[in-house]
Amino acid sequence: MNETTDLSADLRCLSLLFSYPDEQWAAAPIPHSKGKALLQEMRDATRVTLQNEYVRLFINALPTLPCPPYGSVFLEGTVMGRSTVELAQRYRAYGLHSTEMADHIGVECEFLALLSSMRDRSEIAADCAFVTDHLNSWTAPFFDLVEQHDRLGPYHHCAAFGRQVCAATSRSLLSW
Repeated sequence: MNETTDLSADLRCLSLLFSYPDEQWAAAPIPHSKGKALLQEMRDATRVTLQNEYVRLFINALPTLPCPPYGSVFLEGTVMGRSTVELAQRYRAYGLHSTEMADHIGVECEFLALLSSMRDRSEIAADCAFVTDHLNSWTAPFFDLVEQHDRLGPYHHCAAFGRQVCAATSRSLLSW
């Protein structure tokens, strides 16, 4: 595998690691990635326990959500901010549609995986730079929160893997 293929697989894996662990998640192919063992370990865990932790960390916890997986929360202090709309417009230009908000970490990683697998880099360089910059502008504090609040352990490891993937994404994709 070459560096671009590896990065695309790592981004797809990171997308899965921060996606809701339902039946579709469990059935999705595991990318040949450095995070493959971590994803398999999560799939081997009791799904209800993993789902409960996912909900607590990323969807609904009182009094506040500990780890909102949306860039606009960190960058604009609100869900569905201006940057979310900008990302959604870029995704639509490539035919990508998601039921999740456009600035969810999983969606951003999936889009970057798609871009990193494309051959004509001159056509996509601006979109690649925008999404990479956006992702890297908020994920460090997000990963800090995940490491701080994960009670089970796997999401702590997902955050560490995420830091590595985001750094590699910056080195690789921004050099186009």
